[in-house]
Amino acid sequence: MRIRRLTLFPLLYAVVFVGVALWLSGGDALRPFVRGQLILVRLLAIAGCFAAVSAFERGDHLRRAWLLLGVSTILVLARDLLRLPPFALPGSGVSAGALVVSGLGVLSNVGLLAGIWLLARAWRVAAISLPVGRGGVVGVTLVAAVLALLVAGPSALQHAREVAAGDLSALILLVSAVVDILSLLLLAPLFLTTLALRGGLFAWPWGLVTASVLAWLLYDGAAAVAPSLAPGGFPLPDVFRGLAENCVFVAGLAQKRAVDQVRRTA
Repeated sequence: MRIRRLTLFPLLYAVVFVGVALWLSGGDALRPFVRGQLILVRLLAIAGCFAAVSAFERGDHLRRAWLLLGVSTILVLARDLLRLPPFALPGSGVSAGALVVSGLGVLSNVGLLAGIWLLARAWRVAAISLPVGRGGVVGVTLVAAVLALLVAGPSALQHAREVAAGDLSALILLVSAVVDILSLLLLAPLFLTTLALRGGLFAWPWGLVTASVLAWLLYDGAAAVAPSLAPGGFPLPDVFRGLAENCVFVAGLAQKRAVDQVRRTA
């Protein structure tokens, strides 16, 4: 299958998810469906990341990037499973179960940021010439910073106040909001690397990771509007979460396909 066709998968998945969610809206089956697809998109993202990992040799810069993205997704999947019956750990507040769940969330966010950072600086490692000068990089970064602060800034400030007041359960939410802001700041090198590689196979992985980061921005915006799944309500945040994870899934497959094709040609 061509990479171009693979890139349609996240959108097709989103369309199917929206259709099924609307069909189940108002029924008892909606919540289990949303939970199930949450696990599914995490597993797909993990598969994509480790497909990309398999394309590189040990010690390779990009191998470390995809490995971090894969491990971070495994950690967040473990957190999700521990929050769902029958695996749910007991307790709230600062109980041992809550600390384990929060710890997995913090580690997964740190791993995600580290992986995106390694991908974002790949243009330096590979000596890729960006299509704009320093001023263009600064301009794109400023736009990304404004978007990040507008969408994730209020949430980060609110959770920081909650943590300062002694609510440690808000720590993972604070870390997640800060990671979202920092990830969006990396949009500039990701997007500009995509432009520099346009027309080639290697443009697809960077373009899809850029799309994933943008989907997480939309997820934050949707979560602010609908912070929880009300009975019969439409799970809008999960649409964008699925897009984000599926973009990583296809990005990993595209990365492996591109590397394999270059090796066959060589």
